[in-house]
Amino acid sequence: MKTSAIIALLASAGLILTAWTVGHSAPTSSSKTASAGSPAVTSPTTKPAQTVQKVIFAVTFDNATSQDQYDPAADGIGDLIAVMLAQQDGIRVVERQRLDSLTAEQARSLRGLTGEKYAVAAGKLMRADTVITGTLFLVKGKLTVTAKAVDIASERVVAAGQLATRPEYLVEDALQMSRELAKQMSLPLPKIDPAKIDKMPIASLHFGQALSSYYGGNLNAAIMQFMRTIDLNPDFSEAVFWSGLCYSRLNEPEHAAIDLADFLKRDPNSPHAKFAKELLADAREKEKNSTVERLTPASLMPKNGPTTQPSPAGSSSAGTRPAANQSRGDNQ
Repeated sequence: MKTSAIIALLASAGLILTAWTVGHSAPTSSSKTASAGSPAVTSPTTKPAQTVQKVIFAVTFDNATSQDQYDPAADGIGDLIAVMLAQQDGIRVVERQRLDSLTAEQARSLRGLTGEKYAVAAGKLMRADTVITGTLFLVKGKLTVTAKAVDIASERVVAAGQLATRPEYLVEDALQMSRELAKQMSLPLPKIDPAKIDKMPIASLHFGQALSSYYGGNLNAAIMQFMRTIDLNPDFSEAVFWSGLCYSRLNEPEHAAIDLADFLKRDPNSPHAKFAKELLADAREKEKNSTVERLTPASLMPKNGPTTQPSPAGSSSAGTRPAANQSRGDNQ
């Protein structure tokens, strides 16, 4: 056989061997011994994708303070704790807003349930395996939060914690509580820099920050965070309600009416619906009685008719807009 033919044959064999090697991994000690002359068949050595260890769902905490002012904290604290827990690899959070998508039959199954029974039943519908629930109450005038992680299959409490807090510290205290629960669940959290929380693209987290600002009296900051919440999750109807409430308390009835009407359209059966209707009626009454003149295209027109249109650039005309340096007068 000629040398060139031998080289070509060897090259072909090399290509075949390379192709087979790419499609098969190297034999391992657990592989069965192949028969002589046959390649060993082995399992791939690629690491399997990380599986989710826990699916967590948080319900609205019970407000046992008998004070409506703590309703927002009850709404947000569970979501915040769940979001913090989700910073651990292998934990996934089901957002509470998915309850809005339940079928009529599923929603009926939750009626009349309270406390842990409601939490477990709602968690099952969300196909979670752990539910976060808790209670807000007052101890010697101080707001106290208890939180529990309940295993849905066994209905057993697997972690619990309690702390005294102030509503304006909601985010920081939720982080502290989540660390305690995670430790008891043998899922220690990685280090979380509170300064970076604001940059996390998580709707529930920004909702909690908005509530903290609301309680701290910084209503404008709260509105910005509620808007951020809606940007991240357009279906987060609660954020629309609280935004409308902030505008109402800032005595901006026009903006309040827009948000409150939008909220009632989105979620007419919400527990906040009755209060939202009252706020909306008040906002519209204030709009009606407002002495502030609304600007319309017609009101912007001069009473003696339109002014002379500006002349094209470079031409001289009385209607030409003055240059910036001319309009400043003596403030040079």
